[in-house]
Amino acid sequence: MSVLFISDSQDELEPPSPSVVSERGAKIPTTQGSYCWEGSTSAQCVDKVYANPLEMAEQHKPTKVSPNEEIKITFEKEPIDGSLTVEKWVDENRNKEIELENDALVAPKEKGVHYYYVKANWEKGDGNYAFSIEVK
Repeated sequence: MSVLFISDSQDELEPPSPSVVSERGAKIPTTQGSYCWEGSTSAQCVDKVYANPLEMAEQHKPTKVSPNEEIKITFEKEPIDGSLTVEKWVDENRNKEIELENDALVAPKEKGVHYYYVKANWEKGDGNYAFSIEVK
């Protein structure tokens, strides 16, 4: 006699993806980068091959937003307090950390394409993501 055990939930082996939404309700797609994650029965580290966050963000067409529009970044499972950081990438060698207020950033007033890199940590691991917006 054989016994088959069926689990109600899949063993999660990757970090949660962020929901990035503009003030007007536009969903902004993100690209997941490398991560390490520990599930209940196994763990894995996955290396995504991107030269930098700019290349990651270019995997999706930039989402059009208005100057100074608020962009909210949330996760279904909240990261560890203080671990969520966002960088704005100007080019391959220049980036600066962006201050978030209530898990949101404000789009620049300068027209053009802007690139962002999001990093977060959870008790089970870490993840990073990139996205782009086009200020019109």
